[in-house]
Amino acid sequence: MQGNSLLTFTPSHEVLYQAQKLRLGVVGKPSDWLIASTVNYADVLELMNIEIVDIPIEQVTSLGEVDPGMKGAEAIYHRLKEIVEQYDLQGVTLRCFDLLKTVKNTGCIALSKLNDEGIPAACEGDIPTLLTMMIVKRITGELCFQVNPARVQADGKMLFAHCTLPLGMTEKHEYTTHFESGIGVAIHGDLPTGDYTLLKMSGDMQRMIAVDVTLERCQFESHLCRTQVWVQATPEVSNYFMTNPIANHHVLIRGHHAKEFRN
Repeated sequence: MQGNSLLTFTPSHEVLYQAQKLRLGVVGKPSDWLIASTVNYADVLELMNIEIVDIPIEQVTSLGEVDPGMKGAEAIYHRLKEIVEQYDLQGVTLRCFDLLKTVKNTGCIALSKLNDEGIPAACEGDIPTLLTMMIVKRITGELCFQVNPARVQADGKMLFAHCTLPLGMTEKHEYTTHFESGIGVAIHGDLPTGDYTLLKMSGDMQRMIAVDVTLERCQFESHLCRTQVWVQATPEVSNYFMTNPIANHHVLIRGHHAKEFRN
């Protein structure tokens, strides 16, 4: 069944439904500036067999001001890991920008480590992105890089960037500061070139995109989120981002898997 774009489609029951009931945590709430970031919890439970649990951001910000470097970033990771275990969560999303003024560090390392441990973890309280990650994990087992489009060219070449990603996706990496705030610890990673898939599901679970793309090169510019990758898609994908995207955040995974999400 087609959605609102030739590239998007309505995901099938087989794509959406998790045979084993899962619990996902939303620590805080979606960041105020996010586009299409909320969902109906009852619909998610019915269509995906996933329960969403709201968790106060104070369970993290109660750490108070931490070390501004890796020691503080690790403290945030350990607190988030405690929350995952306390609430029996299989995935989590964190309203991470609230940490900048309270804890004085970022959630970038915490989310990176959780993803590497097999616990899908999304930034900025973004629930649809986390749901997309859960589908990816079940269908492909691939790690997910949550990305924002930074530049979109008409010929299908696009630059995506974000400040965290699983280190298991990288060839090499280094630690730097968080882009928007200039504080804390973020990740600049170089990903292998080659075949990737770009995905996203809408919050109402009625629209999804899954397209095969090629990662051509990585770069670093100081005025962007820290991990930056140039992807070659098609002009139709560029037009999708310029005219009717599902949201800003999308997910990038290794390998060509688009057809696996279209059954």
